[in-house]
Amino acid sequence: MPKLIQEPGIGFIDGENLFLRALHGKIDPVSYSVGKTDFSPAGLENRVVLLSGVNSGGKTSLLELLAQCVILGYMGFPTPAKELELGPVEEFYYFGKSKGTLDAGAFETTLKQFSVLSEASGKLVLADELESITEPGASARIIAGILEYLSRNEQSMGIFVSHLSELILENTETDIRVDGIEAEGLDQNLELIVNRNPVYNHVARSTPELIVERLLRKTEGKEREFYVHLKSKFKTGYSS
Repeated sequence: MPKLIQEPGIGFIDGENLFLRALHGKIDPVSYSVGKTDFSPAGLENRVVLLSGVNSGGKTSLLELLAQCVILGYMGFPTPAKELELGPVEEFYYFGKSKGTLDAGAFETTLKQFSVLSEASGKLVLADELESITEPGASARIIAGILEYLSRNEQSMGIFVSHLSELILENTETDIRVDGIEAEGLDQNLELIVNRNPVYNHVARSTPELIVERLLRKTEGKEREFYVHLKSKFKTGYSS
């Protein structure tokens, strides 16, 4: 059962997405926290967070897990975590991943949906790769603006999955934390090794970078020089 807290926040230990559990049986448990909970690292109690990471690393599954915890917790049911702290949530919004760039009418409709953020009530907003609604440069500015509005409301929280973390941070002065579901590298078969637990305050390496690294390690000669040059275009091992 969740422990209800007074401050805006949601944090859990060893959470398991119910959908994945039903499909695969045993899965890797995940621990994560946003806002003011006992599970948030000291100095990293941000209410508004960007979640970066590799493709198929578990970002969408983590959003689903957060949604499951909130819905079940407020219905009075047990939640899919060993421990859970849950703050007040008056309104809950989930924006799923778009299947492609929207036309002008659909884009306008999506922005209208986000206009609810202008209201004063406490909200939890989960958004999955919102940048796909339009071209990347404009998306980064729009997401930055949305996150700024969320930050202004001291009762609201937001977790946005995005591959544009750096661009978004360049377009906002708001204190936004970036967490990363990090691929720890490649195994002996050159397959991705993924840590499903988000690393706090860290921009994760992208899947394309690791694919370039895999090709680099598989080739020799002039072809390898080509991949070495591509690899040099990625920044690695940095934090936000």
